[in-house]
Amino acid sequence: MNILIVEDDFIIARHLQFLLNGFGYEANDIASDYATAVEMLNSRIFHLAILDINLNGYQTGIDLADHIRENLGIPFLFLSSHDDIAVVNAALQSAPHAFLQKPFQKITVYTAVKLALENYRLAALAGESKSKEKEDTTVIKDALFIKEKQMFTKIQLADILYIRSDDNYLELHTRNKKYTIRETLKNMLQQLPANVFFRVHKSFIINLNAITAIDYVHVMINDIEIPITNDNRNDLLSRVKTFS
Repeated sequence: MNILIVEDDFIIARHLQFLLNGFGYEANDIASDYATAVEMLNSRIFHLAILDINLNGYQTGIDLADHIRENLGIPFLFLSSHDDIAVVNAALQSAPHAFLQKPFQKITVYTAVKLALENYRLAALAGESKSKEKEDTTVIKDALFIKEKQMFTKIQLADILYIRSDDNYLELHTRNKKYTIRETLKNMLQQLPANVFFRVHKSFIINLNAITAIDYVHVMINDIEIPITNDNRNDLLSRVKTFS
């Protein structure tokens, strides 16, 4: 499991890295500011982020937490030495999955990581249950309507080959055209049938019926290579019939 450490004190960051690696996690990436952290989050797969509330620069760990929650949907916990109630309340608005107080000890780090992962899992289960309880009043279930100028254009779900995330915008690639809309990948995935569409990477959703080949690092849709993580590849292969 990959963990990103975002901490501007090098000594604290390396100590935390040493402890996490000792627990069997992979904590090989350290960022000291918001911009570096976002760049790492956009280029690699992480399963947990540990965020210092105070960071170098204008944007704080709270800003980074908001970015993670809105765009990536991975668990995160705050690392802080604050006893200022106002700062703690501001951090709580970002809905962290755990807090780790400085100075930390080995057992408190272990506990905070486990708590963050468990709270994230429980929140995901609660969200799924709540979604199932909502009545689906959608009449047309096999298509999306995308706004173009002054009208909404109907796109059949079967015609969507894959969807690519570009910050807060999505590119919907169909057989004949590319559409760009303002939406997050997480929200879009919730609107699509899970038996047809699958998230292979933090930036890509694919139509399972459009796959033409699968290798160790890519899914092929015709001549287009789409990256896939190892965990998602195993999950994908469990959903299709394969023969050796």
